[in-house]
Amino acid sequence: MSNKAIGTRFERDFTAALNEHGFWVHLFQDNHNGQPCDVIAARNGRAYLFDCKDCQGSFFRLSRMEENQLNAMRLFELTGNSRGKFAVRFGGEQTYLVDYWQLIALKDKGYKQIDRMDCRLYGTEFTAWLAQRNAADGWSMEGWHDADHHWQ
Repeated sequence: MSNKAIGTRFERDFTAALNEHGFWVHLFQDNHNGQPCDVIAARNGRAYLFDCKDCQGSFFRLSRMEENQLNAMRLFELTGNSRGKFAVRFGGEQTYLVDYWQLIALKDKGYKQIDRMDCRLYGTEFTAWLAQRNAADGWSMEGWHDADHHWQ
């Protein structure tokens, strides 16, 4: 499978996981024309912006962050929304969410890449973030129908 196909699969898996937890989710499909992110999600009056980065090796190279992505995430936050996050997955396993500003700070300190341990230190594991959001929003999966993602 090509890197592009692996990345596309990750984006779809990521959006499906958010949808399964009651988020309205939109996956931007037109990234080759300069879309600055992959996913926007909303729930309970809060909007979230994500860029998905799938890493087949042990590292996420910070050079993979594009200036237009960082600018979009900054503007998204400045307009009253949550901080943009990079969803970083290693080897098709755990996904970590790392705030864009944290990655900028690491890059400014001279980091060229980060690994799983860095993501654990500077970010949040995706399933833990979902649990935090569910608790904060008072949201549960009770009554949520998996087949069509509608309330029963």
